[in-house]
Amino acid sequence: MKKIVRISSILFVATPLMLLNSPKVEAAQVASIQSNADITFALDNTVTPPVNPTNPSQPVTPNPADPHQPGTAGPLSIDYVSNIHFGSKQIQAGTAIYSAQLDQVQNSTGDLISVPNYVQVTDKRGLNLGWKLSVKQSAQFATSDSTPAVLDNASLTFLAATPNSTQLLSFAPLTVPVTLDPTGAATSPVATAALSTGMGTWTLAFGSGATAAQGIQLTVPATTKKVAAKQYKTTLTWILDDTPL
Repeated sequence: MKKIVRISSILFVATPLMLLNSPKVEAAQVASIQSNADITFALDNTVTPPVNPTNPSQPVTPNPADPHQPGTAGPLSIDYVSNIHFGSKQIQAGTAIYSAQLDQVQNSTGDLISVPNYVQVTDKRGLNLGWKLSVKQSAQFATSDSTPAVLDNASLTFLAATPNSTQLLSFAPLTVPVTLDPTGAATSPVATAALSTGMGTWTLAFGSGATAAQGIQLTVPATTKKVAAKQYKTTLTWILDDTPL
């Protein structure tokens, strides 16, 4: 008699609980490889254009009717300096203090706008070494005649400049009020950026808001001779040093 053997199969279905309790299989690292990344920096020797001292994100251009010396090139530069105009003033009997007119620049649409008189400095050296800005008056105000009339002892005074930038204001240079030596014998510091400050582009406005119209003043003593209908001029030299020392 033949034996018949039957083999039955069982379908095993794992439940979620069983899967959770199953031992974990750890991934094994089978290979690794390295790649390189690099960058090289070059100094930017282009001229940085001026910006609005009340809104440094807005570019401006000098007033074409008021010629300015172009900004200096290089990674540490003086980009713009306002010409200082007092206009026509009446002769006064006593000591008189005259305020400079606001500067006028062109905005992006070519319109003239009034802004405080200012200096703009850019530091793109990447070294964070700081810098110092000073100014020197060449001589006393005088006429351009063959025998010039001199505005003896007239003195220029600048309010402490208000720094502005698209950078954090915690990196702003320090500024001080300045009264220039009218004889040209001394140089006066205007702003000092200590180590790790002054990076990027900074405008230094002489007066801001309500003080903008009094940011730069000329004091003329009562004893100074004044010739009517004559224009008196002087020249200011702005000096930028590559360290704050």
